[in-house]
Amino acid sequence: MALTKNRELNRYVDQELRAYGVASGALIFKGAFVGVERSSGFVRNLAPGDLFAGIAYEEVDNTGGAAGAMTIRVYTEGDFVLPISAMGQTLVGASVYAVDNETITAAPVAGASMVGVFLAPISSSIGIIRILPAGAQLVELAVHLPIVSSTTVANTHVMLIPQRPIRIISAQVAFRIVPDQGLLDIGTTPADPDQMVDAFSLNTLSANTPALLPLVSRTFAAGAPIYAKVGQATTTAGQNGMVSIRYVELP
Repeated sequence: MALTKNRELNRYVDQELRAYGVASGALIFKGAFVGVERSSGFVRNLAPGDLFAGIAYEEVDNTGGAAGAMTIRVYTEGDFVLPISAMGQTLVGASVYAVDNETITAAPVAGASMVGVFLAPISSSIGIIRILPAGAQLVELAVHLPIVSSTTVANTHVMLIPQRPIRIISAQVAFRIVPDQGLLDIGTTPADPDQMVDAFSLNTLSANTPALLPLVSRTFAAGAPIYAKVGQATTTAGQNGMVSIRYVELP
């Protein structure tokens, strides 16, 4: 029902700490990355695909308890000094990701959970991270392009025209019927689009199994079309193929 008079609402005066119910069997250490188990809504040590909830403020042991029997307080905002892989000065402002309760990277694998933004390097393996719990669904986008291969010609497809500068998170490819030959290139040059993915051998794929593509570069300008080129097969053309790219728009 719509409001018909003023109302007073309770609110939290800050966002630094929040309490969550802990999943059954979970032992969470202080300082761990904590994720929401999507199937239950309770938190645990972060696992690939979880929604990032924050950094554990305290240790909680619910190994013998039912889901929600114990709660844990987590930091839900702040800048933290953390070990990070695949970082560098040029990645300031980039999103960072976790695949477990300790490890973060600026070059995520498939299923990694966004945890925040890289602010500055301190050393070659340590940086300042601003955490952004529950933020991934607000910033991540995806494009999915059906592709085919041919035994007579290479095929080039327009995959994406960015409206803003973008940073690639990950890229994958799969075929129902794998071509016996042919390279996959993705980039901004129609004749040889290799700025994102360069010469990935499609005959190394397994049928119906997505493969993570190695990325040459991750950042692309607004307005420049991104192409996917599927190289010529020899005797067996690839069928029912798909390229999928996850990305974020940059400020």
